[in-house]
Amino acid sequence: MARPKSEEKRKLILSSALQLIAEQGLGASTADIAKRAKLPHGSVFTYFETKADLLNALYLELKQELAGVILEDLPYDDKPRAQLEHLWLAWTAWGMANPSSRRALAQLSVSDQISDGSRNAAFALAAPAIGLLRSVSSTGALTNVSENYVNAIVEALVSATIDYMLAYPKEGNATQKAGFELLWRAISA
Repeated sequence: MARPKSEEKRKLILSSALQLIAEQGLGASTADIAKRAKLPHGSVFTYFETKADLLNALYLELKQELAGVILEDLPYDDKPRAQLEHLWLAWTAWGMANPSSRRALAQLSVSDQISDGSRNAAFALAAPAIGLLRSVSSTGALTNVSENYVNAIVEALVSATIDYMLAYPKEGNATQKAGFELLWRAISA
């Protein structure tokens, strides 16, 4: 009879994978992940059949964490601008507070190892935020463009803003505010 799996070991493997992907990229080996977790190499495959399964699990965990942060206390009854500003402030604050998670998520987001099922699940997690972007952008210059294109614009602007805030922390608040104004004008006008 097989031993029951430990949620603690699973989380340790995911945490080690996150750190190594943030440091080394997607080429980080499962052997190095196990070593970082201080577990035998085979333990990785006890919890994840393949490296792709591990990457998909980490991708979904990070997307779930980010969605939870940006949607927490979202002022649904407020005007769209206030809602979008809430998302912006929460997202940029998360990126500043979690640089390794942000780097790993950026790598995972462009990986061909991430399945359509995982991408669809991540999309569902962020559905309220995506719906808000769709609503705000539906009346301006972006009316007839793909939702994926609008999402890509927003993600690129968030990323550029966080990068600048990390490089120039003294300008962080001003940069965060300017980034939001740029976003608002870009997608609502």
